[in-house]
Amino acid sequence: MRRSFGLFATLTFAALSLAPAAASAQGLAVGVARNTLVSEAEDGEAEAPSRGTLRGLFGVPVAERLLVAGSVEERLRGVRRLGAIGTPEAIDALTNAFEQSSLLTRDGRTRLEGVRIFAAHADREAVRPLLIRELTEGGPEARAASHGGLARGAAALALARSRDKKATSALVGAVLQGGPGGEAASAALVVYPPASIAPLLEGRRRIDPPLAVLLGDLGDVRAIPRLRQALEDTDPAYRAAAALALARLGDTSAQAAARTWVKSDDVKQKRAGAEVLARLGVEGAAEAIAALLAAGPTRVDGVRLALVAPSPALVKPLVASLEALDGDEREQAIAAIGRAGGPEAATALLAELGKPEHATAAAFALARRPGKAARAALERALGSTSAKKGAPRRLITRAALVRVLVLGDEPNGLEGALSAMANEKDAADRAVSVFGRVATGRTSVRAALDAACPEKRPCDVAIVAATARASLARAAIGKDDAPAELGRVLGAKAAGRGFGAQGAEGDPKPQASKGDAPSALEVAAGVALLADPSGAGLPTALLARWAEGESPLAPLAARALPSRDDEAIRGRIKRLLAGTDPVIRAHTALGLALDPEPDATSLLANAYRFEEDPTVRRAIVRALSVRREPLRAATLALARDLDPDDQVRALARAALSGRTLLPTLAVPRGPVAWVSLVANAPSALPSIQGRAARLVRSDGVAVPIVADPDGVVLVPALPDGPAALTLAPEAIPGDAGSP
Repeated sequence: MRRSFGLFATLTFAALSLAPAAASAQGLAVGVARNTLVSEAEDGEAEAPSRGTLRGLFGVPVAERLLVAGSVEERLRGVRRLGAIGTPEAIDALTNAFEQSSLLTRDGRTRLEGVRIFAAHADREAVRPLLIRELTEGGPEARAASHGGLARGAAALALARSRDKKATSALVGAVLQGGPGGEAASAALVVYPPASIAPLLEGRRRIDPPLAVLLGDLGDVRAIPRLRQALEDTDPAYRAAAALALARLGDTSAQAAARTWVKSDDVKQKRAGAEVLARLGVEGAAEAIAALLAAGPTRVDGVRLALVAPSPALVKPLVASLEALDGDEREQAIAAIGRAGGPEAATALLAELGKPEHATAAAFALARRPGKAARAALERALGSTSAKKGAPRRLITRAALVRVLVLGDEPNGLEGALSAMANEKDAADRAVSVFGRVATGRTSVRAALDAACPEKRPCDVAIVAATARASLARAAIGKDDAPAELGRVLGAKAAGRGFGAQGAEGDPKPQASKGDAPSALEVAAGVALLADPSGAGLPTALLARWAEGESPLAPLAARALPSRDDEAIRGRIKRLLAGTDPVIRAHTALGLALDPEPDATSLLANAYRFEEDPTVRRAIVRALSVRREPLRAATLALARDLDPDDQVRALARAALSGRTLLPTLAVPRGPVAWVSLVANAPSALPSIQGRAARLVRSDGVAVPIVADPDGVVLVPALPDGPAALTLAPEAIPGDAGSP
């Protein structure tokens, strides 16, 4: 009986190993449920089996057969299985497969999975060349494939984290080679700097410019002696790069050379010398920057350095350069005047207010400039004859409001301007007035909405829009009457659509809407979804339609939808998470933070693996910081160690330390966005008057907005960092009144 049983068991196991389909269906071990095995393999959380176990013996052959399967998904399973097994035999099998199989290297996803697995074995002789190849070469097919940037960045980080001498040498070689590989290598060495800079400099008679830049980025003062030697190089480009690196390290050795360079006729030397002096903040920097501003080929560099090293001595050169600059460069120059400081800067900006092409930038710079001189200039403007009515008065009043919101410094005359504009016939004047009165606390959000939506009459869209944006300033200082008040307007509109949402007693009268796209009033009131991420009071069907549309409300609707997750809605959530708009993907991910279903963490983990947009990966990490399922840990660790984006890694570290990272509603004394829409022709005026848009903040949250009737919009209480404005695809019916 014993012999018979032993023979039967042997035959059974042999049959399993020889039948790929059966092995695939049964998993990697006998007696373990299929779903569990697939989950372990795909999530990468399975423990490496001991050598000699059934899984260790038969897992590698099964995975190797998957690696040559016709389906990309099966090949991915094979890569993941070998990574989950993790034995030397499994890693050798995976290494051999990537060296020999074009099926694996052709696909960006399999290469990315392979790099992530190899990262834990970067010190192995057989693995390191594969990571180096991914960083520096990858072949034409690999470079053209998707996810190439993620794989390249992960490979660079893996090599740098190993701190192996050969890996460091390869990274330095990539830095010198330049291109995307060089950028990834340089960034990785800054994240995981070598314990000694000797491997970076070993065997090098000269310090090439890319290496000098890297040494400056590393901030390691041990590089100073070699960089000083490089100041004697015969090549001017090498000398300039070394000088800039020394300046960044705070070393003044290049100061004398820089003073000579700024007098040179060579444009590159003049630029390098001025930048060295500006970075060091020494005497003569302002004169060198002024010289750049005076010459056409270096004027833009002069503006850039004027922002880096502001000085009152630069006011006149900057003003003189304005007419020769275009577009963004001109606005940057006006901002540099504001930063320069001193009474001359305030006087210069006040003069620019009278020039239509400079007025908005000058008003914005004056509003943000601290000090009595800037406030006095605004007070003079508020009291001037030109600011008694129309567009000039709105411009100066908006500048005064920005000053209050950012600096807490209210100029005299603002109260009178707001009161006078409240009674004007021009809707743009009234909108500025209500924005100012609500944002500064003179009027509550509720009172403003009551006035905007009188009994038995339609709401005034312009007033609701101004109130909605101003409510963000109130939310920033913790006032209860902030954006949530807009929920009653939004709920009333939903009821008017026939969805049956009920508002509170005294809510504005519903206005009928046609189609699935939200009206201008709904877009304006949509800031309520910033305060209430779950969209309480709004029907699920309406949120789903908005989320799948193209309106400025789509991102916040997508964020609210996962809070209603069930079998009926899960498919739509998955589609939104895999959609083409990264803003929608990011908001869907943020919404999954509050999803009541525990497997929402699995959705986030799977979405992270191949997400190419860093803003979406940031949102995924923020959402995972709220989830408490154990599965989140592996994804957060992966993001912390191998994500090419600095912000993603920082967020992942914070999440693993226990911090909750969901974006805040508003930021006290945060920056104010000032956007002016300009019509290309008189016939285009209706398309900018009260135009709907979405403003994506630096933390990734989209704010739905409707501009004032004159095409201008202020959005207060934003987090620091760049923001992006996207106009609605076309003017929404009801956006604007008569031109």
